[in-house]
Amino acid sequence: MKKWIGIWLAVLLLPFMAPAWAAQNLTPVQQAQATVEHAANQALKALHAEPKADLSKPAVIDALIAHYVLPVVDIEASARLVLGHYWRTATPAQRKAFVEQFKHLLIRTYGKSLSTYPGAKIRYLSNRDTSDGRFATVHTEVVPNGHAPVSVDYGLFKVGGKWKIYDLTISGLSLVQSYRSTFSEEIQQTSLQALIKRLTKQNQAAGKG
Repeated sequence: MKKWIGIWLAVLLLPFMAPAWAAQNLTPVQQAQATVEHAANQALKALHAEPKADLSKPAVIDALIAHYVLPVVDIEASARLVLGHYWRTATPAQRKAFVEQFKHLLIRTYGKSLSTYPGAKIRYLSNRDTSDGRFATVHTEVVPNGHAPVSVDYGLFKVGGKWKIYDLTISGLSLVQSYRSTFSEEIQQTSLQALIKRLTKQNQAAGKG
């Protein structure tokens, strides 16, 4: 689980803001791929420009994540999918708290894995991409330095005229499904409130580190 989360978060940095494809005559699936490809190019340039030593600094990592990751990912949609039916029974306050702590969980875990794959390259497998107009899947292979290629499928949906990532599937393993399985087991053993409390405590402790 931790291995795949680390890889997922490492490649998650690649997307950034959507390009101005609206003025172009592109199909929905081409629009989705253009979003990922443009984002990857922008993020990789930023990564390569950062001194290697700075990538180990929490403040630098937080800034990169805030600038490149959050604008293109629908954190609330991912959090809702991760909680599954527990989202429907959660109070508004619990939903808000979980989304916030889930966001910090991704940032915290990502900070630990970022330096592992800073020079990753992407191959786009456009012949496999699919879209129904609102949802799309963009297929890629991520090639980290010194590591074998890893298949990465971006799950996106169109909201507010923009494509947003809500899930990634690494070598057949969905991030949403992985977290949902882990959190569901924990909630069954304790409670949703206990899960939120644990995540809050861990995130606060990491912030002090």
